[in-house]
Amino acid sequence: MKLDPSQTIPTASSKAENWIQWHKDLKKVFGKKKANSIWLYAWAKRGGVKSSANTSSLRDYMDGQGVNVTTTSLGELSDAVGNVLDFGLGIGKIVIIGGLSVVGLILISILIRLFKNSNQPLNISAIPIPQLPQSK
Repeated sequence: MKLDPSQTIPTASSKAENWIQWHKDLKKVFGKKKANSIWLYAWAKRGGVKSSANTSSLRDYMDGQGVNVTTTSLGELSDAVGNVLDFGLGIGKIVIIGGLSVVGLILISILIRLFKNSNQPLNISAIPIPQLPQSK
């Protein structure tokens, strides 16, 4: 029994993975050339370019199938930034968390000094500030 891809057409709110799987299902039934035509027609009718399914992974997959899923320059820029962030996310998290930790420690030490000596004026120069390593 053949699969009927007309029963599983993705919607405008479908994920990229659904569109990719639907294309694979179409290829099994109709072959690549016809599948590409049907897929592009549905993609255009369902507003695919403007949907959240229009991801770099979907465009990469469809590019490999010989289908150019056009996007705006803003979409391409967004993909580029997203790819850089995905690549550097681990390092970025460490830098952000580390920086926030240092700021938090400084604020805590200021608050401790304020409440410890609440009757005395605050001497900012006495607050320990972490020093960055000197470059040679």
